[in-house]
Amino acid sequence: MRKMHKFTLLAAGLGLAAGCLTVAACSSMPGDQASAVGSAKRCVSAPLQTTRIVNANTLYIEDQSGQAALMHMAGSCLGNFNEAVRMTFRGSTQICGPHDVDVTGQITSTAIPCFAESLEMLNKEQAASYRDGDSKKKTW
Repeated sequence: MRKMHKFTLLAAGLGLAAGCLTVAACSSMPGDQASAVGSAKRCVSAPLQTTRIVNANTLYIEDQSGQAALMHMAGSCLGNFNEAVRMTFRGSTQICGPHDVDVTGQITSTAIPCFAESLEMLNKEQAASYRDGDSKKKTW
């Protein structure tokens, strides 16, 4: 009798777990996938055509296909606008979010790690205003 009670509890537990998995699977069915496909993620890809330090915490980046973005840093790590910036890609050569690349700024001779807070994709007009600005352009 005791074995039958354990078997019933085990069966009930498995049934509950299967029900939870079904609910989780149904909550991300094709309707959600269709909206994700409709709003395809835009990315900036290496090799980068242009980079420009906009201010002490903003970096403008543009790839060879014209995709452009502003990388907003958590602090003032980019320092002197004439100093170098180093970028190290993480896992791929695309920047689709703020954590896809490590950015290191430089103040005098000291390398300062930057912590990217956000990536703001730009449209063609916005990109042109940064690209055609009077600041110096840097390329990698």
